[in-house]
Amino acid sequence: MMMIGDEEDVAAELASDLATLEKEEFVRDALQQGVPLREYSKKVERELREVEAASVRDYVRQSSQVADLHGEMTKCDEILGKMQDMLVGFESDLGSVSSEIRQLQKESRKMSIKLRNKKAAEAKLSSFLASWAFPPDMPSILCDGEVDETFLDQVEMLDARLSFRRKKHAAKSVAEVGPALDKLKLKACARSRDYLIERISELRRLQSIEVQRTRLARFAPLFAFLERHAPEAASEVREFYVESMSKALQSLFKTYNAALMKFDLEVANKFDLVAVDESSVRSTFTSRVSLSKRGDGFSLGDRVDVLRRIDAPPIITHVALAEDRRYPFEELFRSALRHLTDASRAETDFASAFFRADLVPRIFGKASAAALEHLENKLFQCHDAVGLLLVAKLVSIGRDDAPRLASFFDHCDALLKPRLSAIFQANIESARRADPARLGVNGVMPHYVARRYAELAATVLALYPAGDDHGARRAIADLRGEILDLLKRVAASFKSDKDRLVFLVNNYDLILTIFHERRATGEEVLHFEAKLKKERELFVEAELLTCFSKLILFVKQAETSATTTNTDVVLVERLVRDFAATWKTAIDKIHRDILAYFANFLNGMEVLKQVLTQLLLYYTRFQKIVQKTWRRPPPFAKDLVPTASILDEIKKYSHSF
Repeated sequence: MMMIGDEEDVAAELASDLATLEKEEFVRDALQQGVPLREYSKKVERELREVEAASVRDYVRQSSQVADLHGEMTKCDEILGKMQDMLVGFESDLGSVSSEIRQLQKESRKMSIKLRNKKAAEAKLSSFLASWAFPPDMPSILCDGEVDETFLDQVEMLDARLSFRRKKHAAKSVAEVGPALDKLKLKACARSRDYLIERISELRRLQSIEVQRTRLARFAPLFAFLERHAPEAASEVREFYVESMSKALQSLFKTYNAALMKFDLEVANKFDLVAVDESSVRSTFTSRVSLSKRGDGFSLGDRVDVLRRIDAPPIITHVALAEDRRYPFEELFRSALRHLTDASRAETDFASAFFRADLVPRIFGKASAAALEHLENKLFQCHDAVGLLLVAKLVSIGRDDAPRLASFFDHCDALLKPRLSAIFQANIESARRADPARLGVNGVMPHYVARRYAELAATVLALYPAGDDHGARRAIADLRGEILDLLKRVAASFKSDKDRLVFLVNNYDLILTIFHERRATGEEVLHFEAKLKKERELFVEAELLTCFSKLILFVKQAETSATTTNTDVVLVERLVRDFAATWKTAIDKIHRDILAYFANFLNGMEVLKQVLTQLLLYYTRFQKIVQKTWRRPPPFAKDLVPTASILDEIKKYSHSF
C-alpha cells in the first residue's frame, strides 16, 4: 500500500511538473484551447518518434564525416601529448636557467661591491697623491724660475701641499717628503719676500703708482703665503709697504699743496672787516668811499658752488699754470681734499684686498700731517671768513665720504674753529671800536657796514641753518648787537631826526633785502623785521609832522581831552581850510621826498603807502572830532575834504606801490 507521505510527495512532484509545463507556450496554449491531454500526448509522442527517425537517418548519412572527425581528434590528442612533453621539458630547462641567473646575480653584486671599493680606494689614493705629490718641475721653478704667473701657481700648489701635511702628518710618505717640502717652503718664502719688497720699492715712483699697484695686486697670494708660513717676513713686507707709501704720499701731498698755493687768490686781507676806517675802503680812482663795495670776503655768491663740485676732479697744476688761473682758498682746499680722499679710497681698497688689514690711518699719518701743516700755515694769514666757512663745510662733507680719515678731519676742525672765532671776533671788535666820523657816510643812503654785515650773516645762515657751525651763528648774533649800536651812533651824527630815521630805515631794509635774496630765515631775520617796522612807524610820524603838524597835534590833544566844549573854533576852521588848500601839494611833496630818501624803490613805496594811510587815519579822526564838537555842521564844514577824495588821490600813487 502507498503510504500517505508518498502520495503527498507524488502530488507535490506532479504539481511542480504542471507548474513547469505551464511555462511552456505550446502546453499553455493546449490547456487554454481545451485540447484533450491524452490525444495531445499521443500527438507529441508521434512527433518525437518522427524526429528520432529523422535524426537516425541523418546520422547514418553523416557517419563517414563523423569517423573522419574522430580520426582528426585522435591525431590532435597525440600532438597535444607531444607538446605537453615538450613544455614539461622547457619547464625543467627554465628552472635550471633561473638557478643559474640567481647565481650570476649574486656574483654580479659581489663584483660591483669590489669595483666600488676599488674606485673608492683609487679616488682616495689619487686625492692623496694629488694633494701630496708635486710636479717634477716645481723645485726648479720655485728656486730658479722667474716670479711670474707660473711661479705664483707653483706657490699656491706648494701651499696646498703644506696645508695637507698638517692634516696628514702621520702618513709615512708625508714624513719622508717633509724635509724637501720645508726646503721648498723656505726658498719660496724668501723669493716671495724679496719680490714683494722690490715691487713695493717701485711704488715710490709716484708717476706710475697706479700701474705698479695694479701689478702688485696680482701677487696678493704671495703675501698670503708669507702670512701662513713666514709671519715675520709678512710683517716685514707690510711694514715696508706702510713706510714706503707713507713717505711717498707725504712727498706727493706736500708737493701738490705747495703747487696749489701758487694759484691762491687773496679774497680778503686784515682790513676786510665789517667796519674799517674810511681810508681802507676808498675806491682806487676816487677819494670817495665805495659804498657799493661788498667784497667776496663777506658775500657767498657763486662761491657756494664749491660744495656742489666737491666730487669734481682736482686741479691739475700744470694746466692751471698754463692758463694763469687763480682760485679762492676753498677751491684749493677742495682740490687737495679730493686728492687726499681719492688716494684714501684707493689705499683702503688695495690694503683690504692685499694685506687684509686696515692700514690707511698709518699710511696717511704723514700725508695728513703735511696737509694739516699746509692748512695751519694758510690759516695763520687768512682773513677770509666766507672761505673758511666753506672749508669747514667741505670738512663736514668729507668726513662722511672718507671715514678712514676721521682723525685728519678732527684736526682740520681743531684748526678752523679758533681761526674762525678770531676772524669773527675781529669783526665784532671793528664794529665796537669804529669811529662814525672815520667810517665815511654817504648821506642817508645804506652804509657799507650794514651790507657787509648782512652778506656775512646771510652766508652763515645759508651754510649753517642748523647743527655744528663752529660757533658762527653765536658770533653773528654778537656781531648783530654791535652793528645795531654802530648804526645808531652813525645815525646820531645827522642833525635832523628825520635823516636819522631815514638812515636807519635804509640800512635795516638793505639788511633784510639781502637776507631775503639769500633766503635766510631765523632769529636774525625776525629781529631786523621788527626793527624796520618800528623805524618806519617813527618816520611816518615824522614825515606827517613836516606837513601836517598842527592838524596832528590838534587831533592828539583833542582825543586826550575829556570834553570838547573848549574847542578853539578859529583854530579848527583854520585847520580845515589849510588842509583843503594844501593837502594835494603836501602829498606830492611827501612822494618826492620819499623817492629821494630811500635807496630801495620798493622800500620807499612801502613807506609812502604807510604815510598816506596814516594821513587818511588822522584826517578821519579829525573829521570825527569836528562832528562830535558841532552837532550841526559848522559854516566851514563845506571846506572839509571828503575821505573819498583823499582815497582817490592815494590811488594815483598806489600804482607805484
